Amino acid sequence: MASPAFHLSCTAGRRLFEARRFHAAHDAFEEGWRVCRGDEKRVLQVLVLWAAALHQHERGRGNGARRLLARALERLGPVDERFDGLDADSLKSCVIDTWGQLISGEALSPRWPAEADRPARLSLEHDARCPYCAQPVLVTVELEEADGARCVDDCPCCGRQWAVHVRRDGNDVAVAVHRLDA
Repeated sequence: MASPAFHLSCTAGRRLFEARRFHAAHDAFEEGWRVCRGDEKRVLQVLVLWAAALHQHERGRGNGARRLLARALERLGPVDERFDGLDADSLKSCVIDTWGQLISGEALSPRWPAEADRPARLSLEHDARCPYCAQPVLVTVELEEADGARCVDDCPCCGRQWAVHVRRDGNDVAVAVHRLDA
């Protein structure tokens, strides 16, 4: 999961990038780059360099744009293929496409990279008994939200509300159903 700084910086920068406001996008990506670490920092640096290259090209500085794009591609090399919400291979392709357009003298038409496939949400089904009518019930818990989750649910048999408490310890998940008046 991405850090809040990465997510905010990437989201703000993307909006500006897609609006072709490359200098402002550069600044938005750079805000996250200053505080992020590891692959997040590396990906944001690539986005900073790419946006800066596009800005330089708009200002008629083709040599500077080429140097910045080359640096962007160097930095992206070690990033994993899947990176929280951004597909690194797609990002490489987009930067390479921009490079090709720049070298051939075509009009630049940068496109934002494809989103990475996110893993499907996992859920746990737990057999329990209603604490009021003792009828068997099935409780479904999203594993991503399992650690310390507390919620209120209705019994499908008697309609009374009961509390669900979930605890997670590594791969072990404990689900408890309690009366609300207890």
